[in-house]
Amino acid sequence: EQFTYLQRRARQLRSRETLHGRLAALGYLSTITSPSVLAGEAAAARVSVRVQAAGSGAAELRLFVCLRQRQPRRQRRAAAVAARAEAAGRTVVAFDLGSYASAMTDAEVGAMARQLGLCYGYNRGLPQPFRLALCGLRDAAPVAARLEAHCWRSWVLGRHEEPPWGTWPAASLVYLSADAEATLDRIEAGDVLVIGGVVDHANVASRVGLARGVAEAHAVRTARLPLDGIVSVRKTSLTCLAVLQILANFAE
Repeated sequence: EQFTYLQRRARQLRSRETLHGRLAALGYLSTITSPSVLAGEAAAARVSVRVQAAGSGAAELRLFVCLRQRQPRRQRRAAAVAARAEAAGRTVVAFDLGSYASAMTDAEVGAMARQLGLCYGYNRGLPQPFRLALCGLRDAAPVAARLEAHCWRSWVLGRHEEPPWGTWPAASLVYLSADAEATLDRIEAGDVLVIGGVVDHANVASRVGLARGVAEAHAVRTARLPLDGIVSVRKTSLTCLAVLQILANFAE
């Protein structure tokens, strides 16, 4: 009867030390073999437990231990948001990081990482979230390094080593730029809206029209945000979060 109880309770134990302690409390001596990881199951193992009561024979208990880690609640919610956006066919908003990472100062790179964190959190709270993607990661090592402080590897979004024009057909891309001649008057099904992942603290003349130049160099159409009637701004150079907020308002 005690052994049956032990067998039932052992499946709930999480550590070798706890198992030894429970066995000792029941008056058993125990020996636990090193767990052997099953082939093809990196998160599972078999463990043999040999138990022996004082003055009696030994019995062996074999356990199958599953070591799979449950996703944190925040990550499960983010996965649900992403799945909802995917199912609804929501517009993809891609951040082009690779085209600007080398042109920014260290302080600007840090600010860019913070902006991406704010954008990710803001999108999660939208009633109709966008499908977010980070592009050009192959050439955006400085930004990726600063994103580690924001636990970006747990974010539920698209990650692409290639730039936007290497990830989606060029015809589907709309590169947002304050210097574009055309205005974004509607979002078509299948459009991928690209936001330049750049922070300009210096506000130097050489960066004026930078996003438009990147888009034209790769034959990608450009458009400026329809700010009239939506928001009043003092300058046309907006943060990534401000652009995403305006897009969310416009998409409604």
